[in-house]
Amino acid sequence: MSFTTFAALAVIALVAVLIVRRVDVRLVLTLGALPLFIVTGKLPEMLVKFAAEMANPGTVVPICSAVGFAYVLKLTECDQHLVHLLLRPLRRIRALLIPGGIAAAYVVNSAVVSQTGTAAVVGPILLPLLRATGISPVTAGSLLLLGSSMGGELFNPGAVEIRTLASRVHLSSTEVVARTARLNLMACTTALLVMWWLALRAERHARQPLGTPKDGAGPEKNAEDTPVRVNLVKAAVPLLPLALLFSASAVADSYLPRDLSGPVRILAAMLVGVLAAGLTTPRLAGGLSTAFFEGAGYAYTHVISLIVVATLFAEGIRETGLIHVLSSSLVGWPFAALFVAEALPWLLAFVSGTGIAPAVAVIDFLVPEAHGMGLDPVRVGALTALGAHFGRTMSPVAAVVAMSAALSQTSRSDLIQRVVWPLLAGGVVMFLAVLLRVL
Repeated sequence: MSFTTFAALAVIALVAVLIVRRVDVRLVLTLGALPLFIVTGKLPEMLVKFAAEMANPGTVVPICSAVGFAYVLKLTECDQHLVHLLLRPLRRIRALLIPGGIAAAYVVNSAVVSQTGTAAVVGPILLPLLRATGISPVTAGSLLLLGSSMGGELFNPGAVEIRTLASRVHLSSTEVVARTARLNLMACTTALLVMWWLALRAERHARQPLGTPKDGAGPEKNAEDTPVRVNLVKAAVPLLPLALLFSASAVADSYLPRDLSGPVRILAAMLVGVLAAGLTTPRLAGGLSTAFFEGAGYAYTHVISLIVVATLFAEGIRETGLIHVLSSSLVGWPFAALFVAEALPWLLAFVSGTGIAPAVAVIDFLVPEAHGMGLDPVRVGALTALGAHFGRTMSPVAAVVAMSAALSQTSRSDLIQRVVWPLLAGGVVMFLAVLLRVL
């Protein structure tokens, strides 16, 4: 083993320890990248890479515009109308409250590319509805957590993981979403079904039949029964950018530079969504730009910063030659390669509380080497992204876990105990699906 490879392993071990001790992930990854570039004699390249990623249009433009759009939806309450529309049928078919509540949060997360934001939007509407039918706070909170975090975002072409994977496999974001959709649905549907079964079992064990209000549920029921008039136009606005992106043709690319066509197309779709949201609430038009850029600033601080340092750390690891050694050892062992692709980001996301940095780092590690291992790079990337999402969903330090616990007035550990088995079941199913090439 060369000195640089040994140094890479030592740095990775130290970074893992510091993350476990809850030192800021961005600080740890940045300082971890520094010795890697030093031992390879490429410190100037580190600064160049840092600057390039800070202004990378492939990540900054789509992500900042998507979160900016989410802030506009919150301002105009379009997101609330979508949630009310999705949950309206569940008031009449109470038996479907559990799977329907998970599915509703999952759909909202595809439009609102923030798990914490999704929980904050869906929770105040979904939780009183669940509690009014006698569902316990722990079950209600775990449903909200699972639906808000397990993978809905990966249907959005502007999602960080989708954009990163698209750049590595030289496909458009919409093509990547289309090729990963079935695996996503299979894994998340498995988690939903297992969660449904466990939730019903838990409620029966608590001797509280579904549909029987618990003591103290009266005020929540009254609040939920307050008539809400859904504006169908407002409810459609959050989904408008997705519709535009999926319906876009190759014609758009002919008017834009090749390296900017994807990011600019996403920006254009989000701005159309902002305009549409403004038209539904003209009195708030003056605050649209402020809300949009506040969201973009939030995205840069909390999302782009993670991508920058994760990419920097991944580049440092690659420079040491560790990736080549790892990929060479995995050639001819697809089982091991796929296990690493899923388990590593899952573990890192569980420890760090974020799915972005682990997914980006592992995609950068393994996807470029997938062909040499006899694997489909898109499937490997999808496995990595979903593994990171599942790991974050069961992380005690994840913001979405904290939000779901606060809204349901339960503890984080109680919610995590409920979602662990559904997530593991979904993880096993998607691993086998990729290994056996079912999808």
